[in-house]
Amino acid sequence: MLSIHLLSSVKNITVLPLLKRNYGITAVILQKTPTDPIQKLFVEKIREYNQKSKAAGGKLVEATPESEKSLKDELEKIERQFGGGPGVDLTQFPTFTFKDPVIDSINLETK
Repeated sequence: MLSIHLLSSVKNITVLPLLKRNYGITAVILQKTPTDPIQKLFVEKIREYNQKSKAAGGKLVEATPESEKSLKDELEKIERQFGGGPGVDLTQFPTFTFKDPVIDSINLETK
């Protein structure tokens, strides 16, 4: 009888608070309340930028002639500094090709 009473008190002390805490955490997750207004605005701006970037066709979004000229000047400066000639697109990541060197076999047997 004492052991049953002792086990039930241990259960009340440890298990019930854990269940209450877990229920409290999951209740917040499962709520269907509207999202944060700042988060909502951020998502709207991302979607708006996505539409504008598709409309721009790969160029700068809402670029002024000054910003396009500045970009062109900077790319020409980089071409002069780092040797990008005509037909070389410096905005792309370079591709590397490595060749394995020919290694002579080592004869470990002595005669």
